[in-house]
Amino acid sequence: MSTPRRAKYVPAPRPLWKSPTAITTALAVIATIILIIVLNSKQAVTTNPAVLNPPANPVAASIPSQGTILGSAGAPVKVDAWEDYQCPYCQIWSSQWEPNIVENFVAAGVVRYQFHDFSFIGSGHSPDESLDAAVAAQCAGDQGKFWPYHDWLYANQNPNGENHGWFTRAKLDAIALKVGLTQATFDTCLADPAKAAAVQAEFSAGSALGITGTPAIFVNDKLQSLTTYAALATEIRALAPASSPGAPSASPATAGSAQPSGSAAP
Repeated sequence: MSTPRRAKYVPAPRPLWKSPTAITTALAVIATIILIIVLNSKQAVTTNPAVLNPPANPVAASIPSQGTILGSAGAPVKVDAWEDYQCPYCQIWSSQWEPNIVENFVAAGVVRYQFHDFSFIGSGHSPDESLDAAVAAQCAGDQGKFWPYHDWLYANQNPNGENHGWFTRAKLDAIALKVGLTQATFDTCLADPAKAAAVQAEFSAGSALGITGTPAIFVNDKLQSLTTYAALATEIRALAPASSPGAPSASPATAGSAQPSGSAAP
């Protein structure tokens, strides 16, 4: 006689809402919907030219300035920065390194700091956003607002990369309003071909110096390697006469946390 097999236990059907698979699937669908909503809302903000991020470390109004120059003309050390407004490494330089140089050396009368346009990233593209942004900053300079405009440009650089139609006329106008420019004068300046020619001439001047990428930083006409902010600060202090106003110690923890390695020119 064969041994009877034990009957298998068959549980009663579980309600769908108690099923782990169904619950997991439902949660995944909900998470996907939330993610899509968040991404769409972020995209709506970042692509809207009227929505702008304020500069985190703007040049203080108390710093003497004349056009693209900060500091005293008689400062013993000269620092020249050649940049492109679309260059992500220039954004790092302007938001992290430059504020320390201004605070530690320009304000102390040790450094005369000058910005130069080396606009090349937008070359061959239509529109040329590098050129358009540079012209806009120069036009702001005509109204005594170069540095505020410069700071707002870098604070609103395209987070998705270069040459994606980011520095539009609408965005440049929105920044002009933020820094208090006379709009009609600004717009007339943007249309002046002489401004674009001046920016292009400065690029040629930079190329003649051997510049092949940005940011290109010169200290007393010597191109710097930009390894750390502390090293750059040491170079500046070494060139300042002992009788110069004190140059405080560097702040490498903030300035050197992300070093700009440079965008290469073609």
